[in-house]
Amino acid sequence: MDSQRFSQIRWRDLALTAVFAACMAIALRIFVLGVFLVPTHSMENTILHGDYIVMSKISFLVRDVRRGDVIIFSLPDSLRKGDIELHPDELYIKRVIGVPGDTLVFTHESISVNDTLLPTPPDAQPPFDPLLKPKERRRTVVVPDQHFFVMGDNRSNSYDSRSWGVLPADHVTGAPLFVYWSYGDTPNNPAQHIRWDRLFHLIN
Repeated sequence: MDSQRFSQIRWRDLALTAVFAACMAIALRIFVLGVFLVPTHSMENTILHGDYIVMSKISFLVRDVRRGDVIIFSLPDSLRKGDIELHPDELYIKRVIGVPGDTLVFTHESISVNDTLLPTPPDAQPPFDPLLKPKERRRTVVVPDQHFFVMGDNRSNSYDSRSWGVLPADHVTGAPLFVYWSYGDTPNNPAQHIRWDRLFHLIN
């Protein structure tokens, strides 16, 4: 085989490999993995405003959503309140507090699920008041079939199921995996900066 023909075959193989790799990357991006920028403070300190997250789009195709899972989802039009302007394609990230059939009882001090006290997420931002309305003393919610009750870990500063109701299960988009980039302030540094300690931080 002369060198010219060998060179042509080599470049053809490289081109085919590059095309295959690009197709695989696109397929992974569309069907398997996604990226998500956290735009609010509602999940602090588990997830910070300015975290860039890799999410799995297939996690909940192979297993059911469980209480305590952090999920990424879209809101159906029926849950979009008129007093807050929301983009139709906007995604949200919250923690599942209740699954179908659960009975949730909220007070200013705690949340119980089926008569069992629900633990506060370890990195949740205090204060932990689960009731958003000061005059409200107690609220009971029964989660219907094919729905979830979701809340932010920053319970006193989260727009979630307490405001707009239960989330239809078919609006769950995926599960966050880890933080691949993080840019914002910290308690020790109010200036915007790269938060190196957040890189590859697992989300649970």
